[in-house]
Amino acid sequence: MKVRYTKEILQDPQDIHKNYENFILTKNTEFCCEKFKAYCKKFTGWDYNKGKFIIVDEITYEGNSTIPIIFCPFCGEKIEYEDIENTKKKNSKK
Repeated sequence: MKVRYTKEILQDPQDIHKNYENFILTKNTEFCCEKFKAYCKKFTGWDYNKGKFIIVDEITYEGNSTIPIIFCPFCGEKIEYEDIENTKKKNSKK
């Protein structure tokens, strides 16, 4: 399964001198299996801070800890993450 995303850099609303990255999953993502697609519709499976699918490991008062998904938890297919902007830059240099 190949996952494509775009990265945008946004200004932190709390501090004008800081920025943060937001990773946005493309809408035309083709999932490896129907179970994983249904899981992502039901639960928030995409982490906008890391640019990966995740599973929440632990929830605490301070927040939560997550585990990035490298293989589909249902069918076992490897998930390859690709930044669309970096791919465009690499292809234009060739």
